[in-house]
Amino acid sequence: MKQSYSIIDIETTGGRSGSNKITEIAIINIDDGIITDTYSTLINPERNIPWAITQLTGIDNDMVADAPKFYEVAKKIVELTKDRIFVAHNVFFDYNFIKYEFSELGYQYKRAKLCTVRLARKHLPGHKSYSLGKICADLQIPIEGRHRALGDATATTKLFKMILEKEDNPPLIEEDSKKIALPAKLERAEYENLPTKPGVYFFYDEAGVLLYIGKSKEIKKRVSSHFRPDIKRSRDLELKNRIAKVTYTETGNELAALLLESHEIKTNRPYYNRALKRRKFPKHMELKATLSGEKVIHIFHGGELEKSTYAFSNKKNAERKRDFFYLQFIGVGLDHPEFNQRKDKLIEKVGIDQFNLLLEKTFFNKVPQKRDFSIELAGRNNKETCIINIKDYKPYEISYYDLENQENVETIKIKGTQDNADLIRNYMARHGLKIKPSNDLSPNNQIDDDIDYEYDFS
Repeated sequence: MKQSYSIIDIETTGGRSGSNKITEIAIINIDDGIITDTYSTLINPERNIPWAITQLTGIDNDMVADAPKFYEVAKKIVELTKDRIFVAHNVFFDYNFIKYEFSELGYQYKRAKLCTVRLARKHLPGHKSYSLGKICADLQIPIEGRHRALGDATATTKLFKMILEKEDNPPLIEEDSKKIALPAKLERAEYENLPTKPGVYFFYDEAGVLLYIGKSKEIKKRVSSHFRPDIKRSRDLELKNRIAKVTYTETGNELAALLLESHEIKTNRPYYNRALKRRKFPKHMELKATLSGEKVIHIFHGGELEKSTYAFSNKKNAERKRDFFYLQFIGVGLDHPEFNQRKDKLIEKVGIDQFNLLLEKTFFNKVPQKRDFSIELAGRNNKETCIINIKDYKPYEISYYDLENQENVETIKIKGTQDNADLIRNYMARHGLKIKPSNDLSPNNQIDDDIDYEYDFS
């Protein structure tokens, strides 16, 4: 039987698909062992590429400045991989990044998958390591351009061909999830009809009592995780056994789902939603002057959100962001043994006032200067846009507009809570969003390019 494959490799700004972006992609198509297409391009991630990533890949900000953005190459990726099996070394890394990029455009990207790491372990046993560099070195497969998309994709193609020669039949594709065991009281048709789109889902018991509220970028996939046959925690088993009905609200994008979930939980307070009844982002960060007049980045617990404050889910994330600022400012993090020496040398060179101004510039560089603004994101379908309106940093409504008629389709009011304000700031920091001024919120308005988020807080 003829099999068509797309061997794919990407380079990114970091290791997590939800908070990083693609900087390069390569696709090599093979049919019956013969290469039929080769495609590669740099991609402008619309955010800073960390120094450590540049050291690994050689890709820096200047190289991608004039490269196409992901949405400009999205159609090409769809066409090249259509009706093909998606193959990569550690396939879920590459696949999830690409899938997430498409989801941000409002498109569901879905392909069958194969992982050459797993296949190599099965058909080429006996190697100490199955990382691409080491397995290729063992098998004398040259890699011209390690940690560059085309170089790694070419090496993966040669490895994959070697694996195919070991098999009589086409290899089995990877499954997205484990088997599920539906609750006894839930109709299978109700589960099967769940969408694979962003939104909020609701679990009810037989009496119609709301048990639990959750959100996901893929509703059906997240709901299925509640129905795993290997659930062991008693509280999770108890919830599963009580579920008799599942409903959902599509939101079109992850941020709207996060806000709606938070609003619904605080409004309805379901018994099984303990986590979101607490502050989701209890750690904050601001600039604070010491007795000597020198300003420092200060992390504290709780407090109201001010212009000078960033919000974090835990102390570790706050400390990582603090070190990120200091790394930009004086070249090392707070825990580095040369931190005080470098800081004091800079103060001696420029003076305390200029030192404070430089630190303020680094710290406030991407903080929105307007307290009232809106964010435009993908709608629930390709004919809609979603606008989240924020006043005094607190989101208060999610509006959907018909792109063709420029008419408001639906508006969902949400509570302007401190948690939702923290959530907005956290999400904006992680995803590189642009905002629109609050005095003109219709979808056709010009985006305010002076307020731009192009950094990674992960």
